[in-house]
Amino acid sequence: MDQEQTSPVVKEDLLVFDVDGVLIDTRFSYPTVIRTAIQWGWGLMLGNETDCTAFSMDHFRASKRHPGFNDDYDIAWALICVAFSSAARSGDLRLSRAMPSAKAWEAILADFPPSGIVDHIRSRYGDPVGRDVFRSLCEEIYLGENYEGEKRKTKIRRGLWHEEKPLLAHHWSELALPAAIYTGRFLPELALALERLGWQDFPKDRVITPESGICKPSGEGFARLCEKTGTSTPIYFGDTESDRESLRRFGRGTFVAIGGLLLGEEYGYGRVSDALEDLGLLRVNGACGKTVFSR
Repeated sequence: MDQEQTSPVVKEDLLVFDVDGVLIDTRFSYPTVIRTAIQWGWGLMLGNETDCTAFSMDHFRASKRHPGFNDDYDIAWALICVAFSSAARSGDLRLSRAMPSAKAWEAILADFPPSGIVDHIRSRYGDPVGRDVFRSLCEEIYLGENYEGEKRKTKIRRGLWHEEKPLLAHHWSELALPAAIYTGRFLPELALALERLGWQDFPKDRVITPESGICKPSGEGFARLCEKTGTSTPIYFGDTESDRESLRRFGRGTFVAIGGLLLGEEYGYGRVSDALEDLGLLRVNGACGKTVFSR
């Protein structure tokens, strides 16, 4: 007679963090980069009339609820491509007439695939500004004095990264489990975030950035991090749909939603510090208050 089979208890053994909106407050940096790049791109790169602010936080939130939009610079690029396509059809080159409303943008996003956003946009809307050139404009606006591109397009010297603040006061060594980072930030931007956190000594082999050839919503980032750390089951702290979709594609682990953008999660917190404390993932007086998630 066969013995009764029981489901094993799965113990998460790795903490993985997104950066923007989780470890770093970016409310006054990246959304402003997007808005500024759209205005400058529309007027200076395309030679059209920039007669409005155009981009809003409602556009931003709608984009972040789509699994394919992890990269904020591509939000700006996608919107300017869609707006230019509309202007070309109507003949009205004013940004106020060409930019889709936040509600219209949400409807447009419903037809976008969950990944492969760049190819989709180019095939449907073209690439009027040149994605690489436009992204370098975004980088210059964000990095400011730290921008190391070949040629500056603006006179900006103080980057919008100065507007960011850390959302976690604890050093990574104070966490109860090994820590890793899976982010859409490129390395120069990540370095600024780690400086803000006081995490300049964070292990480089525990970081996944686009330079690795892995971008969300791919689950491969978790596979790489688990291999590097000798772990198997991550807890991922994220705030956008691309974060949640990445862990879903990996196939195991626990997602902890930070901020109020994502709904319907068992584990949801306003701030990552609250999540770590509530789940017992901080070292207290040298001891680990480790939480075990059962499946």
